[in-house]
Amino acid sequence: MDGSPLERRLAAIDRASTRSLTDQLVGAVLDSIAAGELGPGEKLPPTRRLAELAGVNQLTAGRSYRRLAERGAVVSEVGRGTFVRAGAAAGGSARATGDASWQNYVLENERVSSAAWILSELAAHSADPASELIALSASYPAAEILPTDLLAAASTSAIARYGAGSFAYGPVAGHPEFRSELARLGRARGLDDDPASILVTTGARQAITLATRVVLRPGDKVACESPTYMGTIDALQAVQAEILPVPVGPDGFDIDALEALLRRHEIRLVALQPRLQNPTGCDLSRNGRERLVELARQHGFFILEDAVYADLRFSGRDPGPLRALAPSHVIYVDSFSKTVAPGLRAGWIAASGPVHDRLIAEKRRDDAQGALLPQQIMASFLAEGHYAEQLQRARAFYRERRDVLLNALDRDLASLASYTRPAGGGNVWVTLDQGCDDSRLYHDAVAAGVSFVPGSTMLVGRQQATHLRLSFGLLDAESIREGVRRLAAVVRAHRRELPALGSLPVN
Repeated sequence: MDGSPLERRLAAIDRASTRSLTDQLVGAVLDSIAAGELGPGEKLPPTRRLAELAGVNQLTAGRSYRRLAERGAVVSEVGRGTFVRAGAAAGGSARATGDASWQNYVLENERVSSAAWILSELAAHSADPASELIALSASYPAAEILPTDLLAAASTSAIARYGAGSFAYGPVAGHPEFRSELARLGRARGLDDDPASILVTTGARQAITLATRVVLRPGDKVACESPTYMGTIDALQAVQAEILPVPVGPDGFDIDALEALLRRHEIRLVALQPRLQNPTGCDLSRNGRERLVELARQHGFFILEDAVYADLRFSGRDPGPLRALAPSHVIYVDSFSKTVAPGLRAGWIAASGPVHDRLIAEKRRDDAQGALLPQQIMASFLAEGHYAEQLQRARAFYRERRDVLLNALDRDLASLASYTRPAGGGNVWVTLDQGCDDSRLYHDAVAAGVSFVPGSTMLVGRQQATHLRLSFGLLDAESIREGVRRLAAVVRAHRRELPALGSLPVN
């Protein structure tokens, strides 16, 4: 800081002034920020050095930094120091002119995770029906598989039955008839939950968020499958959990790796998708299921079971929910977003014991209760037996699209990558045989008119190869084939540009 503009301002502090020394110190720093002499993220002198530069005691220097933090101009990080906040320079003028940039001066610095970023990208890529982008990134149901007529009839029936009650407030835990139908559906899957064990949520995403907020506190350790659903990573990061990666292989979640973690860490939660995992489409093996449940009992951790894709099975035997093996340890999350209609946001949690009561309390704090009409629609849809019929249609529909995608990969990418052949779900996990920057690859692909999910957004920890998630549910056969053709051209272009990378690890 020697000879810097801030140092000169500090040297000019007037000890004979009627303004306090603290106010003058604060003013000197704010003036340097406003003049552009201190930029966003720039580190300020330690309090001892600030005191020396200004000729004041260290208590006064510390007090001035606290005042600056209260005004939103700086942020202090233990062990690292004090830094100028993003948007601090705009604070004074923006408040005076009404410019909304003043909010950057007040709000905490935002840390946008790669998982949160790609979730917003997915929504943007699928929102515009006129877009020419081929969204192999979007694992959304196609419009033609949605049971629109049946849902319309169920909506009319619900409103005729409940009248104004379809638009009123409802119980925090959800519409009683919907919960009863969910319990009945669960019994068909081997679960023993009664309606009182079930909490209706606004999609599975809210269910995951509620579960992580109830079970975890900052710094708690979570063993999370890697790769996994981006929303799970985002929810775990939001509660500031320490996320420990567990690899996913052909037999699903690696129980040996989990046992190694348990020898070194006290784990509070294990998060996984044991059936038709997103993005690999694999199942946790029978032996793995039994060992996981035994470890949960032995070490006293919760299992967060995400079953959103589990009903979209094209081949093989469904092993059933983990919750059926250990109800007191497993928090079960599910929804109808992939199988019936994503816009209804019909999700739920099944849980037992005190954690269930805490989930209801957290739901009350979050949004008090969900919309009743979608729950009444789904209750009618289930009660009339339409779900089994819808699943049969959806499985055949998505199996065909999966096969189209796999055939396109065999034609255009087989010499450049390896990939899973899922028994169900909505995605294929691709591993390129040559490492590259998947962020750059993603942006080049979008420029070429096709999108995918970069593997780095679905992985916890260091990425050892370049992975892509490709989804097949939203697009018709022609679009899938053309999307893979465009993607293969982009991958080949990257191979020509980076011939020396080989299969080096990618950060």
